[in-house]
Amino acid sequence: MPQKVDTTEPPQETFEKLGPYGFIQKKKGQRLTQDTILLAEFLLPLHDTDSVIDLGTGTGAIPLMLAWRTGVSRIEGVEVDGTAASIAKRNVEANNLTSRISIIKKDFRDLPGLCPEGAFSVVVSNPPYVKAGSGRVSPMRERAVARGEVMGDLRDLIRVSSYLAGRDGRIFYVFPVLRVFELIDEIKKMGLKARRLKLVHTKPDKTARLFLIEAGRTGVLKVEEPLFL
Repeated sequence: MPQKVDTTEPPQETFEKLGPYGFIQKKKGQRLTQDTILLAEFLLPLHDTDSVIDLGTGTGAIPLMLAWRTGVSRIEGVEVDGTAASIAKRNVEANNLTSRISIIKKDFRDLPGLCPEGAFSVVVSNPPYVKAGSGRVSPMRERAVARGEVMGDLRDLIRVSSYLAGRDGRIFYVFPVLRVFELIDEIKKMGLKARRLKLVHTKPDKTARLFLIEAGRTGVLKVEEPLFL
């Protein structure tokens, strides 16, 4: 008797725990990285009265982590990729967080026309690392958008972040160390100041791979103790 062949496709998503929450993400494509987790930690502490927007939220990891670790009741995640935005919404709904988190499928560059200036006290982004016109572009669109400046460059990100944060808001990014001077230069051009800088090392005997930065309209730069993973 011929053996029955299983023709069902393997699941295209994984389900994991993110703190107390369930977290869905695609099996292939852009997935949650340690960079995102470090950035969420760098934001803390937050006040319950803060309002947070995550530019390029992917499948909604930062909003979920902030809902877990803080009492903030207004958290928005903005994502241009339709598949990722759909999964982010499912993550919010499955964890009964719709009263605290909103996911918007939108190009972040369009936000100044939709939100008033200074609409958020905290703006955060784990942006694409690869500068436009350099590096290999992934043939997988979701990964290409997440890793490279396909939908807006560094200047666009800082311009929109500055608008959304207004005069009193705070801006948080994580970036490769190779772009630290470029980022600080663009921050200055936009009338912002770097307030905090933390280098991230994967090993004690290796040079820093990443840096975490906080910026705002006022302040003096504080270089914090480096982080060794």
